[in-house]
Amino acid sequence: MAEEHSHEHTAFERPRVLVFFDYACPFCYVDQHRFNTLESELDVDFDIFLVPFELRPTMPDEGIELSQDETGHSERVDEYLERAAKKEGFPLSQPSLLPKTHKALVLGEVARDLGDALHRRVHAAIFRAYFGEGKDIGSSEVLLGIAGEFGIEREELEKAWEEGTHDERLHQFRHIALHLGLDATPAALICNELFIGSRPAGVLREALERCDSHLEAERDGVVGAAEGHPSMAGDADEDPAGHVTRAEAVES
Repeated sequence: MAEEHSHEHTAFERPRVLVFFDYACPFCYVDQHRFNTLESELDVDFDIFLVPFELRPTMPDEGIELSQDETGHSERVDEYLERAAKKEGFPLSQPSLLPKTHKALVLGEVARDLGDALHRRVHAAIFRAYFGEGKDIGSSEVLLGIAGEFGIEREELEKAWEEGTHDERLHQFRHIALHLGLDATPAALICNELFIGSRPAGVLREALERCDSHLEAERDGVVGAAEGHPSMAGDADEDPAGHVTRAEAVES
């Protein structure tokens, strides 16, 4: 974060960003780096909450080869990813396997329970292992290796997988995404604006600045506080479309 800001926020006054992701989603990998860059460069403090959304829960445990026509990326997408990686300076290795991500998502939740800082580091490491190094993040051994790098006990992670201790949480996170009308990733809910698809860093920056200005006005008593942050849980009967602005297109 930048050290100097024109005004200070408490934890409940900062813009809040819900980032919906799956570890096999290449655009989520791109967006992770964009949000990291915005955190370090933008003169706005904001809170990121990572929301796992398993895209293919019925996928076989061994994953699927991306060479199969129905799962492979188009040449246009591959070229876009390579351009983005080169321009924005993050590693990219085009994987040949589409992994089942459930175990990786569980590892993320085990890390979340150990603190936000560790969770963010493990989250980045899982993405890096797959898209940066081409590793199979559906593999227990690969994930155990990542866990070990951050001091997460092998027995703790294996127990979480075997007993399904985090499955209900993952289900609830998926419910939040579906409640907002999402059926794919990436997506980001920046205060009351829902962006569906990967967006340029400039678009994300402008949304954060709009949110920050809105919250500043709320603190000054200019507008009502009800429009600031949507609830994480929400009312099951509430129409989320009334609370979000959708930006549908994935950038070209």
